[in-house]
Amino acid sequence: MEPKENVFKSIFIKCDTDKVTAGYEVAYEEVFSPIRDKIKLLFEIGVCRGGSVRGFKEYFPNATIVGLEINSKYFFKDDHIKIEIGNAINKDFINMILAKYGNPDVVIDDGSHFSRDIKTSFTLLYPHTKICYVIEDYSTQSKNFQQGYYVNDNIPATIIAHQEIDKLLLELGTSKNSIKVYRSICFFFNEENIPE
Repeated sequence: MEPKENVFKSIFIKCDTDKVTAGYEVAYEEVFSPIRDKIKLLFEIGVCRGGSVRGFKEYFPNATIVGLEINSKYFFKDDHIKIEIGNAINKDFINMILAKYGNPDVVIDDGSHFSRDIKTSFTLLYPHTKICYVIEDYSTQSKNFQQGYYVNDNIPATIIAHQEIDKLLLELGTSKNSIKVYRSICFFFNEENIPE
């Protein structure tokens, strides 16, 4: 039996992103391949050159992709992609985005990788995320500068996963959430809203 094609990998390999070189293609394909066509709205924190939002546009064919980017030099226009310039840790900016587009099915945090920013964005957006909130590059969460990773605020963003796991354990049997952790990437699900 031939191995199943990894659609995520084939799309993102041509999109000038690090999502495949970071090894995320297995995680993304496992999580999203069954519901690719059901995702309608995706926010990605961090646009940079735009390869990732373009890849998500192709991977989620029925979705509007909204890129949240702090640097206006990365603004561009494209069908089904909206780039919004602002800071994803700014409550007013996030409220404006939610009012303009509605609650996203999926949020992907591929922004600054500073733990304080990851935690703030998670606090602002996770309660409004219908299906899945993704935090990439957890491996940058060392509290000291080591192996080329960022200096953080001495409380790594991985604490988010620990806190959410604690909530799941305390709400055993009643929680509609789940968490999937892969090497350096974490998915937080609202199981109640995952399409069949």
